[in-house]
Amino acid sequence: MQDMKKVHLFFPENDLALARDLENYTPPPAAARLRRAGEVLPLWYAADGDSFISTGVNAAWLRGMQDAFGMRVGVFDYHPEGCTAAPWGWSRASRRMYLSRGFALDALPDDARLARIRELSHRRTAAQIAGRLAGLAGTDMTPPAVECTTMTEVADFVERNGDVLLKLPWSSSGRGLVKVDPRTLSAQTGMIEGMIKRQGSVMAEKFYDKAVDFAMLFTMTDGRCEYNGLSLFATDRLGSYTGNTLAPQERLAELIAHPALSCLSAALPQVLQDIIGTDYDGPIGVDMMTLTDGRIDPAVELNLRMTMGHLCLRLYDRYIAPGAEGTFAVNPAGPAAAGADVFNGRLHYGAIDLNPPGSDFRFVVNINK
Repeated sequence: MQDMKKVHLFFPENDLALARDLENYTPPPAAARLRRAGEVLPLWYAADGDSFISTGVNAAWLRGMQDAFGMRVGVFDYHPEGCTAAPWGWSRASRRMYLSRGFALDALPDDARLARIRELSHRRTAAQIAGRLAGLAGTDMTPPAVECTTMTEVADFVERNGDVLLKLPWSSSGRGLVKVDPRTLSAQTGMIEGMIKRQGSVMAEKFYDKAVDFAMLFTMTDGRCEYNGLSLFATDRLGSYTGNTLAPQERLAELIAHPALSCLSAALPQVLQDIIGTDYDGPIGVDMMTLTDGRIDPAVELNLRMTMGHLCLRLYDRYIAPGAEGTFAVNPAGPAAAGADVFNGRLHYGAIDLNPPGSDFRFVVNINK
């Protein structure tokens, strides 16, 4: 049987939509602007014959990119026959986006499946993953995060651990994170109680001195998990994502430089299969970090969705010259990148924007000469 073509949707506010669990979710203005600016990003990770949902794209820019890189990915034409939905992430809100574009309800995940995906996206799942990896091949790992449902439990955790990071169960890219210590806890009590009231709990972990942020990328299909590769990324001082390193997988492993990489990449597919089963199909990212003391946190966050890491992995494999190194960054609006050398459908050096000019954000690839 011929594979169904995918209709992609860039929906970066999906983690926020999961937190609210509303079909008619309205994202914050900044998240809405990011979605509009990046709605063409599936162009760079979709397969030939796929399409993406767009509210309007610069046709000349799109043709130029298709011609330069040999792409056969276009804008969705509101005819979903023979197509399957492939959003950035699944939630009641992202399902509504497909319903509004002609997809039948029975062609999309039902309420029970969406509820299960939401449950798995809770940060406690990352703690479960870390618990299952504990002691792997003698690797020195941090302990799993602890779920706290009352202020008393938070206070006890802070008393035992000192500097602590509290995380809302559904949040991403540095949002919903609060640093607490015994000296500040009393002044932050009202805020923490509000966090617990909104989402039912907070995840607590000791605050660590980070060395490197990275992720391992997987794809889940019919209960089988496949390892795809590494993602090396950067965050600002508040933990918000700013960009990725673009390089061959061997080079990324050298930059991460931790002996546990091979053990983790071998062990995680089975762990993810055991926890997720057939409840979710699609891309997965497990965020990790190495610490300055040599330890590793093997499950900072679980992303049951497309990630910028997956985008960069596919972008590199398809459209960057083999062996080249550079960066991918999400920047505020500014002058369009220029001066790129594209040959035989691959970027060899220079900078290009992955989205049209005039957007509120620029998704910029810069390959070193």
